[in-house]
Amino acid sequence: MRDNIVYGHPDLGDISEDALAERMNAQGLSGFLARFGESGLSTPIKGAGDGLSLGQKQLVAFLRAVMREPDILILDEATANIDTVTEQMLEAVLAKLPKRTTRVVIAHRLNTIQNADEIFFVGGGALTAAGSMAHAMDMLLGHERTS
Repeated sequence: MRDNIVYGHPDLGDISEDALAERMNAQGLSGFLARFGESGLSTPIKGAGDGLSLGQKQLVAFLRAVMREPDILILDEATANIDTVTEQMLEAVLAKLPKRTTRVVIAHRLNTIQNADEIFFVGGGALTAAGSMAHAMDMLLGHERTS
């Protein structure tokens, strides 16, 4: 799994497994390794991710992206195949990303975007600004909030 996490990273290509584990720990990512059993970073990954659950595949992709500390991070249904405990861990890690990182989260479940600065609905070929979670909920329920 180590190779999958550092794949294409300009600074981590030759990093040792121990050094990667330390870096992940410093970034608050070490808890995710428990999702791969005792093998952790040594978990073998076969072609096409055979042997991993859909949730584990999502975690590997998430870890790879977060380790880069990108300027923009687009997550499309990033929590679709993971449990709520892992989802909470993901949210905590996202909150620790550098302030310069713009996060675009595409989701069907509203709890996934509850901490968003801005919410937009996409439907019928249109993009509708909903603003805050409270306003988004009012829109979904057919109420207009007056403030």
